[in-house]
Amino acid sequence: MEKDYFQDILPPQGSTPPKPGAEREIPPPPPEAPQNQRSIRNIRVSPRAPRRGAGIDIRETPDMNAPHPPKPPRRGARMWMWALAVVLIAILGLVFVVALRPTTVTVIPRTQGIVFDPSLLYNAYPAETAAIGTLPYTVQTTELEDSAVVAAEGTENVQEKASGTITVLNDFSVSPVRLIENTRFETPDGLVFRIPAEISVPGRTESGPGEISVRVVADQVGEKYNIGPVARFTLPGLRSSPDMYADVFARSTGSMTGGFSGTRPAVAPATLQAAESEMRGRLQEKARAAAESQQDGTAIVLNDLIKITYSTLPATPEAGGQVRLHEKALVEIPVFPADAFAQTVARGVSADAEEGGISLRGLQNLAASFVEIDGPTVFGGPIAFSLSGNAQIVWNVDTAALVEALAGREKAAFQALIAAFPGIEEARARIQPFWSGTFPAEAEAIRIKVEEPSLPGA
Repeated sequence: MEKDYFQDILPPQGSTPPKPGAEREIPPPPPEAPQNQRSIRNIRVSPRAPRRGAGIDIRETPDMNAPHPPKPPRRGARMWMWALAVVLIAILGLVFVVALRPTTVTVIPRTQGIVFDPSLLYNAYPAETAAIGTLPYTVQTTELEDSAVVAAEGTENVQEKASGTITVLNDFSVSPVRLIENTRFETPDGLVFRIPAEISVPGRTESGPGEISVRVVADQVGEKYNIGPVARFTLPGLRSSPDMYADVFARSTGSMTGGFSGTRPAVAPATLQAAESEMRGRLQEKARAAAESQQDGTAIVLNDLIKITYSTLPATPEAGGQVRLHEKALVEIPVFPADAFAQTVARGVSADAEEGGISLRGLQNLAASFVEIDGPTVFGGPIAFSLSGNAQIVWNVDTAALVEALAGREKAAFQALIAAFPGIEEARARIQPFWSGTFPAEAEAIRIKVEEPSLPGA
């Protein structure tokens, strides 16, 4: 019969376990077995106090009160948390940006379409003499040149007079001075030039002498009249009135050109006519470009009222039996103040508008023409013209006054405040932050956006 080795470890059956609190008698350890006699009897077992109501068991039992190690978070849960955080930050950022946007008021100005009656005349006066409430104008003068190379056919005898532009000044009186056709202007060297038509020189003002630019033609043919700028021309016809002779004078900033007497290469009439037409067409385009440069929002130029005076300059020889033709244009551009022009038009169509309260749009589509009343139209005096076509009156909006009226006011009063501005047809407001019921108190936080009205038929 095999020996039961566990009987030396387990208590014998029927033995009484020790009472709680009683000292347990630990039997002395068995004597060490020789190294070559190892067996299960020689294994030391540390005594353990038995649990109440249970037998002694050598198996280890985990401590239920010991803290459990945390479970590592799952990767999917961690990514979901980061995504949620990013979304929340984006939402907060959007709310922050929207809340900081300026309050915007969008305004649609009042408009009125007009159809011009060609039978209605508009009168304008030199700015130096124009009365308050009338339409003033000034004249901007420029000189342009163009050339073309054509084939020469023989020679011709030519007798031509030089011409150019001078500025006539009136420092004599506050009233205009009228100078008749062929009035003489003399250089310090005794060369005489004449005006081809009657002019009216505006009177003196507080800012200085009245002045007008005009084309003059040499009294004689020849190249000696091709001179440079002249500081002072005198008027021989005024010598009988010393004061007037001293204070009515002229000067030039450009050269006199075109004087010629002699033989030069000839050009066939048909060739000359075609080249002249091309050159003048290009000069007209340049003149219109010069006129457009005068319009800056405060001034109005009507292209049909631009006066262009052409003159032919001497031809010059070119290599290969050709000749270069030269054409010159004196361009006079009447310029009207935009606000005064708009008021004049508004009165003509009975539009209710305060001074400076309207502007005009679509004037580039109008046709204009001079109306001769007391002879040919001459700049420097009153002029009359008519208009035909369609345009639009647009009421101006005083954005600074509107901001001042809205600052710090309740949103509910918006439409009542807008009604106080007759130039506004319609308006809408977007107050920021969106939860606010009042406009910002600071004017800098309110932005006015004026929408451009569409032109009729656009």
